[in-house]
Amino acid sequence: MSRIASGACALAVLAFAAAPAWAEGSARDVQAALDSYLAGDTADVTLVGGPGSAGYDNGFWIQGGDFLLRANVTLQARFESFDWDSTQPPESGGGATVPTTGTFQVVQGDFGGDLSGFSLPRATLKLSGEAPCNVRWYMELEFGHFGRDALAAQFDTLFPANLLGPTLGPIGRGQSHNFDNTREAWIEWGCSDALNFRMGQIALPTTRQLMVKPELQQFVDISMASAFTGLLLPGYTDRNRDHGLMIHGAFGCNSEWSYMLAVTNGDGGDSIRNVLDHRTSDGLAYSGRLNWAFAKPIGYQEGALAQETCGLYGEIGAWGFYYADRFDKPHTVVADCTRYGVDLALGWGGFSFTGAYTLGTDADVFGTTNDVDYTAWLAQIGYHVPGTAWELAARASSYDYDPSTGGGGSTSELAFAISYYLNGHGNKFTVDISFFEGNDPGSFLIWDAYTGIGNSSFGEETYGTLLRFQWQLAL
Repeated sequence: MSRIASGACALAVLAFAAAPAWAEGSARDVQAALDSYLAGDTADVTLVGGPGSAGYDNGFWIQGGDFLLRANVTLQARFESFDWDSTQPPESGGGATVPTTGTFQVVQGDFGGDLSGFSLPRATLKLSGEAPCNVRWYMELEFGHFGRDALAAQFDTLFPANLLGPTLGPIGRGQSHNFDNTREAWIEWGCSDALNFRMGQIALPTTRQLMVKPELQQFVDISMASAFTGLLLPGYTDRNRDHGLMIHGAFGCNSEWSYMLAVTNGDGGDSIRNVLDHRTSDGLAYSGRLNWAFAKPIGYQEGALAQETCGLYGEIGAWGFYYADRFDKPHTVVADCTRYGVDLALGWGGFSFTGAYTLGTDADVFGTTNDVDYTAWLAQIGYHVPGTAWELAARASSYDYDPSTGGGGSTSELAFAISYYLNGHGNKFTVDISFFEGNDPGSFLIWDAYTGIGNSSFGEETYGTLLRFQWQLAL
């Protein structure tokens, strides 16, 4: 720093002394003098592995010796509108008056009615890289406007009703508990293609659509059924993440098999560290996924952009999750939580298909003999018009919850989408529309901040229509 400061002072003195000559083009002499003074600094870069290089290839990168840094940015600018049916969500009425910086403000308890507006649900910075000894790392930071209410953040016991959403499972693993900017961060040691160790705040193995990155989807966001599945697992924001350890890899003649095995805390990505939380029972969650690419592999993405004109791709996967959910001091049984499912991705030419079926159970809820069973399914098809930048897609999805005490019901979604790819998924426009309906008297509509599915509606009726337009830039 002192050398830089000295150089700046030298430049100022030279500039003042040579001021009359600037008009005559002697600025080159000043620059030459400064370059000569700073020339000794160029050798210092050898302390970090070499002069290095930089560029852009599906993200910005800087490399020096064995060290590599990549940077990616995702922006999703969205307009969304939820048009409720003639039967709108009930209005709870009332509210609570709370103090705020010298004044009083009412936290509303009412909700209902049509809603629309602009938002920026994702403004994501992804940093990743490599270090010596086959070490890799990743960090995902989220700064988007995903739906947190400022007053609710300050007075978290007074959430407005329209930001709570329904409780799923015995304690409700909802989005409203995941506000941290650090969504994912881990260190990985790559022993071989078939064996890698990852540790930190990791993405959980789960159903395929939740494994697909938000940037690589056909629709503006995930299906209602996938959002429901996410809410049944810990650490759900737009994806499920938890602190823990994962072993993963790929094997086979063409690496057509891949697996993930994870051991995590089971209490979500932004929970209090267990060593500081006297309420935790120290129980761990176990999850895993096995994927088989029986035809051309495409990885975790949707659609046919990476597909050949007359080629075939196909992948099938299975996953499972188990967590003995407990509180401590006093030791309390919450539930034994089991979730598992299968999924399929197929494509031929411009056609694509994604399907999934999920099952789940909360057993012995709060130490009783009561159970709750869950099911969810998804079917999504798409067609990329050959030789154009247009893709059409449609999907149907549904979920059902069935308490052993009676009641429950299923909720359905029917949706359509059109995408225009200016530059693949890196720069695209998408407009989609979704229709939601309850099929039983005990049915309810979930709340999900990222998809834009607004607050609860109950009963056997048509709930409403969600219209979204999104411009995505992923660098």
